[in-house]
Amino acid sequence: MKTIHIIICLVIFASAMFIAGAGNAMAAEAPVLYFSDIVNGPKSGLGDGLGEGAIVTVWGVNLGNSQVGSKIYFRDSNSVSVEAAHVYYWKNADGALPGGPADLYATHKIQEIAFSIPSAAADGAGKIFVTVDGKTSNELDFYARSTGTIRFVKTGGADSGAGSWPSPWATVTYAVRGNTAGAGDIIYVASTMQYNGRIQYGASAQIDGSANNHIALVAYPDARFTVNSETNSGISNYYTQNDWWVFSKLKVKAYLGTIGSSANGRTIGCEHTQPDGIEANGQAGAIGCTAGEYNARGTNSANNLKIFGNYIHDYGGQSTSNKEHATYFSLRNNFTAVAPEVGWNRLENNGARFGIHIYDENECGEFSGTFKVHHNYIKNQVGAGINIGTQNCALNALGFRGTIEVYNNVIVSPGLYSPVATFGHGIMLYGQRNYMNVKIYNNTIYGYGDSSNTANDVFVIWYEPGSVNNFDGTAELVNNIFVDTRGYQYTPSSKERAPNTYSNNLWYSTSNPTLALPSWDSDALNSNPLFTDTASENFSLQPNSPAIDHGASIAAVTNDFSAVSRPRGAGYDIGALEYTDQATPPPDTTPPSPPAGIRVE
Repeated sequence: MKTIHIIICLVIFASAMFIAGAGNAMAAEAPVLYFSDIVNGPKSGLGDGLGEGAIVTVWGVNLGNSQVGSKIYFRDSNSVSVEAAHVYYWKNADGALPGGPADLYATHKIQEIAFSIPSAAADGAGKIFVTVDGKTSNELDFYARSTGTIRFVKTGGADSGAGSWPSPWATVTYAVRGNTAGAGDIIYVASTMQYNGRIQYGASAQIDGSANNHIALVAYPDARFTVNSETNSGISNYYTQNDWWVFSKLKVKAYLGTIGSSANGRTIGCEHTQPDGIEANGQAGAIGCTAGEYNARGTNSANNLKIFGNYIHDYGGQSTSNKEHATYFSLRNNFTAVAPEVGWNRLENNGARFGIHIYDENECGEFSGTFKVHHNYIKNQVGAGINIGTQNCALNALGFRGTIEVYNNVIVSPGLYSPVATFGHGIMLYGQRNYMNVKIYNNTIYGYGDSSNTANDVFVIWYEPGSVNNFDGTAELVNNIFVDTRGYQYTPSSKERAPNTYSNNLWYSTSNPTLALPSWDSDALNSNPLFTDTASENFSLQPNSPAIDHGASIAAVTNDFSAVSRPRGAGYDIGALEYTDQATPPPDTTPPSPPAGIRVE
């Protein structure tokens, strides 16, 4: 009997080891950090009785919906890794307290962590990273310093106070006016409160931060600060003269523009919409560098701007002007600015024309570096989902120049109708003296257009020599999936030209599988991409999808919409999402050796 018991034990052990081996082979992806709100701050002086230094929020995937045994660290300038002084929360980025208001989990499966920098860290450039289930993430930059003051605004505070935790200020308008907080300061709104009207930062005195001394306005963990501006903009840069400002985890409802940008600034994890019962209308964008924002010192507010992880929704409607947009990035000056970056944002149900709108006119200028538009989710957008254009660029100006990379974006039902947007497009390029080099890689566009429009096309390069609309730039179109769901043509039948480079795209119509491909891309794939579940907007690929391994290798695109590294199989996949199961190694089916040292008596 003892022999039988031992055999049974060995069988159970072997089975357990086999299952464990298979489970490890199919282990979850490693944690990935996408971005943080602040990238520099004081390492001490918090004073809230919990943390020590600046409270930083990071966003990423595969982090888990709670901390459990996971850890977050700061590796300082001496390469010493110190665990966070305090973790305030570790959760899905679902828009609910104690986290920020931007719901990024529904579309991106993003999680967020808020923690305090440890005071034991050395000053200087360091790195933030996490460990989850024994796996270590990539690293995000953070500059720790002994300078700068951590300020607080709380209910019951007094603007005559010091702005500290025990003696907080009462109002945000006082905190950001320009002669209160200074360069390197962080202002946390530590109570749930609402301000009705417009907030102008730097209105009393110009105040700029610097490369390692940003000025930040951030919602404290478990607090919600809402700006409700029914007749004006929400938070605006006073004459755009204030640089190096950061805005994080704020909710702004405004009539004409929610948060006015700051040169070298960051707008991170905020919620942007219009006031209840009022349709946004004006000449701006809910977010970004809005038209007409000039800086007297020659630095435009689009310069080196970072727009990450924002939730922009229900902004604009049928009465909204054609000059109001969901986002707006422009120069309007005959000079060169560092290109912005727009990533991991969620845009949904916006009635203001154009989703991500990159546009210039009059004194058209140039972006240095690469303007990156990536990992955005755009759904139910009036006008083009992504629009890159110009009009009337002056002959004595540079013209609109630079490189724009558009990659890993998921766009669902763009091109909806409004009285000022009667053309339904997914992506549109146009404009005389628009010399941009636009690279469109690995995007997925599902459904486009509206029956009320006069024209519906998923991709347009405007060709009309002599017209102000004729696109003078260059375009590359590689590894994209375009799906028609309403029987509309893919590209215009006139006033349209081929990209300069195009390959490895997939075109398909669910309503008319024989729909003619664009004449210039007649050798492209024309078959059902076999998405996992379009009803639930799951645009990952089924195992037998023709998009798998049929993409071109693109050095600029190293991962997919969900942070899965590319390529995972024999080659790049087409579309925004890489098929992952093929990357999983087969389980080890070799039975383990029996454990040594067992003796049967």
